[in-house]
Amino acid sequence: MDKLSKTSVGLFSDGAAIIRILHLEDSNADAEFVQHMLEKEGIRCQVAQVPDQPRYEAALRAGEFDLILCDHGLPGYNGFAALDFARKIQPATPVIVLSGTMDEEQAVESLKNGATDYILKQRLARLVPAVRRALQDAGIRKVQLASQRRILEQANLLNLTRDAIVVRSMDDRILSWNRGAELMFGWKEEEAVDQNFAELTHANPALFRAAALNLAECGDWLGEFELRNKGGEEISVFSRWSLLRDVDGQPQSILSAYTDVTEKKKMEAIFLRAQRMDSIGALAGGIAHDLNNALAPVLMSADLLRQCEDNTSRERFLDIISSSAQRATGMVKQILGFARGSRQPIGPIMLTHAVRDMAKIVRETFPKSITISVNLPDKDLWQVQGDATELHQLLLNLCVNARDAMPNGGQLKLSARNLMVQPDESGVSGHQPGPYVVIAVSDTGTGIPPEVLPRIFDPFFTTKLPDKGTGLGLSTVASIVKNYGGFIDIKTEAGKGTEFQMHLPAIPTAPPIAASAEEPALPVGHGELILVVDDEEAVCELAKSTLESYGYRVITAQNGVHGLASFEAHKNEIRLLVTDTDMPVLDGMTAVRAIKQMRPDLPVIVASGGARDTEELRHEDSALKRLAKPFSLEQLLIAVDLAIQH
Repeated sequence: MDKLSKTSVGLFSDGAAIIRILHLEDSNADAEFVQHMLEKEGIRCQVAQVPDQPRYEAALRAGEFDLILCDHGLPGYNGFAALDFARKIQPATPVIVLSGTMDEEQAVESLKNGATDYILKQRLARLVPAVRRALQDAGIRKVQLASQRRILEQANLLNLTRDAIVVRSMDDRILSWNRGAELMFGWKEEEAVDQNFAELTHANPALFRAAALNLAECGDWLGEFELRNKGGEEISVFSRWSLLRDVDGQPQSILSAYTDVTEKKKMEAIFLRAQRMDSIGALAGGIAHDLNNALAPVLMSADLLRQCEDNTSRERFLDIISSSAQRATGMVKQILGFARGSRQPIGPIMLTHAVRDMAKIVRETFPKSITISVNLPDKDLWQVQGDATELHQLLLNLCVNARDAMPNGGQLKLSARNLMVQPDESGVSGHQPGPYVVIAVSDTGTGIPPEVLPRIFDPFFTTKLPDKGTGLGLSTVASIVKNYGGFIDIKTEAGKGTEFQMHLPAIPTAPPIAASAEEPALPVGHGELILVVDDEEAVCELAKSTLESYGYRVITAQNGVHGLASFEAHKNEIRLLVTDTDMPVLDGMTAVRAIKQMRPDLPVIVASGGARDTEELRHEDSALKRLAKPFSLEQLLIAVDLAIQH
């Protein structure tokens, strides 16, 4: 027997592990008998016997053991003291107390103090089962401790990252919330755990459901969300979700990481607007030409209208004036909306509308030598989660590129289709499996030379003359598609043309489109008094005539000062204020604020050709409504009726 062994665990020739045992026993005969019993039952062990306190404590400090056996009744040292020392030095090592004199009360006390078991020397038959059980329990505890250490280390690593790492249950309850999540969203871990993540962060429910559906199908999802932190501030996040499964392969929880991209999105918005203005500059000649074409019939028809003597001719010229004015209005609205590019909340977008709108813009602005065609499926396209302005910009950049590739005319084709990328196909293409919408823009132009093709998406790379382009068009397209988690395929042939195919991740389950109801009758008034303020005399007179013919009473004013005076004279009667923004002497918004101090509950319609500061006032007062100029008789009557009934 090794009287004081410090060797590590070894193996016998047959591969069985050696159990290291420290035995506190002053009787060599008892110690040898215990070792003999253990080895007889197949427990291969290396026993270090120590007879007293100094050597026992020295052995515990010198090396680790798998099991400690200690006699309870030694001269000057008892089992309780030995047990207490073992718990301090090697807390994970099981201790079995052996005694020939321990009573029941002492036995219970030893268990309370941390002993794994106690064995009376008169009943050593219990020793071997007790040793096996102690070693088994110790092995389990070591695995658990190792696992806990790994979890703690991983948690510490997660807390070092600035990303928010959140583990959620399958019903979206928060299970884990790291330090990055606390910093990003503002809630402490104890506040967030067990909360519904989507509800806590005010996530768009429809987008969240669509992401969860894609996660269930593919096992992974990535995309962008607009969320809110504890203070109510909106933050843009790029998110990556992974489905975690149990040992049986069943979905167990969702690991999600969120990166704050709010500042990045602001910088992108500045860049994209600058690039949009570059694109609009490329269309400027066509815009001016087509606006003149739309306004010329208005002027000519107005002159001819004065000379008409029969009602039939009058009706015909009035129809020409109306349709031409609507065409010019539509062009201005489209171009202004694109130029402003006010970022809309990320949400489902109907691509059929985006493609048709773009086809309309290029038809009205591109040379007539270029024919435009649109090919969309009979059934509805899937929706795309994104921003309408960015998708319009993507399409316009590609269309302008196609136009420049066809200086002598040709064919420009816009198309879109649904595509489901299967898991086996994604391995070949290198892209995520799942549903996509493929938008294609093709031309019959010069094509892209092979030596140029690898560089076409590089920022500021262009083959055009300095005054014909900045080289940002295609790099912007690539940036937008990448941000959406999509990819681009290009087919080109010198002298025959080019086709760009944008694959954008889709939401395959589009909501049903409600059937259009019959057109309702225009609303009428019942003698309500309305104050109309506008520096354009013609606008005042037409609004007054329209409203009075539909049952309202109307007072008009030419500027904000006159408007304030008229309101003070009739402030108890006036039911609605309709005002322009840009006016001499006193602008409309200042007049609105002054009037609202006198009548906070008064509904207001701001009828303006520009947004100006109406958005700021709308946040202050939900009773303010905006009516964009130019407006039709129907639009004016509906806006007035809604404002009064609000």
